[in-house]
Amino acid sequence: MTALHVSRCAARQLTERERRIITPSIQQFQLGEGARGQRLLERGQRFGRRAGDPLFGGALELFIREEQQHSRYLAAFMESQRIPRLQSHAVDSIFRILRGLAGLELSLTVLVTAEIIAVPYHRALRAATGSPILKTICTRILEDEASHLRYQASMLARVAATRPPALRRAVSALHRLFLLGTVVVVWKGHGAVFEAAEYDFRRFGNEALSEFAAWSRARAKLLEKEVGRSALEAGRLRSTGRA
Repeated sequence: MTALHVSRCAARQLTERERRIITPSIQQFQLGEGARGQRLLERGQRFGRRAGDPLFGGALELFIREEQQHSRYLAAFMESQRIPRLQSHAVDSIFRILRGLAGLELSLTVLVTAEIIAVPYHRALRAATGSPILKTICTRILEDEASHLRYQASMLARVAATRPPALRRAVSALHRLFLLGTVVVVWKGHGAVFEAAEYDFRRFGNEALSEFAAWSRARAKLLEKEVGRSALEAGRLRSTGRA
């Protein structure tokens, strides 16, 4: 998809009330979207080599670049509205530490949790502002997130297929708990934006869980295919060995 052009010299777009509500929220999301993802990319490249899939790492790199593009969209809008950028934030630092300490599967799980939360957040941000530019940015990010979630379902299905079924079930249950905890953290930090869009905590939580359920179903279907493909490949190799 062609990159969106966001002018850094646009006229004032936000009312004083919108600016007061949106500024601390958009600053944090802009910072989070701009992660370099170097360690994640290195893990993905190693997995691709082990799995004999030379495209795995390249696809992951393209995904990271799209996330960074979202950061640039928001940064350009912020510059046009004289909103300063953050250099660090406690919540962002925690997420980066979690991704840094985890292996590939848990790193992707943390990342997809942020992607799921981003869907109701950008819906709310779009509804909370009258700025045509910010609304357009939110719409583009939502379009990209839909394809990102499909992609991440495929990636995590590939990785999870190498795990025993009991471990896969345990990871899925822990992922849901982590999502619920993240919902609470995001509401505490960004509740003003949601409330400006006429969200309450229940609506936000329900939308996040709905996105998670849809993503989990897509991942389960892909995982079933991946496990079946691996079983067929193992059977073929056994047959070749006996021959």
